[in-house]
Amino acid sequence: MNDNVLILAPHTDDGELGCGGAIAKYLEEGNNVYYVAFSSCQDSIPEGYPKDILKHELNKAMSCLGVERDHVRILDYPVRRFGEFRQNILDDMIKLNREINPSMVFRHLQEIYTRIIMLSQKKR
Repeated sequence: MNDNVLILAPHTDDGELGCGGAIAKYLEEGNNVYYVAFSSCQDSIPEGYPKDILKHELNKAMSCLGVERDHVRILDYPVRRFGEFRQNILDDMIKLNREINPSMVFRHLQEIYTRIIMLSQKKR
């Protein structure tokens, strides 16, 4: 088959938690899986833990699933501040689309629902 599958994750654990089964399935079928997290959530790491712990956990999870190391990227936008970097994120997504040319894209829907709820509450 050899399609390119792109997983877009707002945070380092969203993609494997939400799409881990699909990642394993598409790799088993011989597809190329690419994983892009938009934040490593360094500002959310509890005191006493290394600031890059979630990067290491992501790389370990992707390795366990069989995703090639050079197919995993973390863009490192500040957590909870994506709105401030809308244009940069859009530019990154355009570059990813051109570079990877995915036939399938998976994204974490909870983030979208959370934003919709937040926006609707703001309007009240």
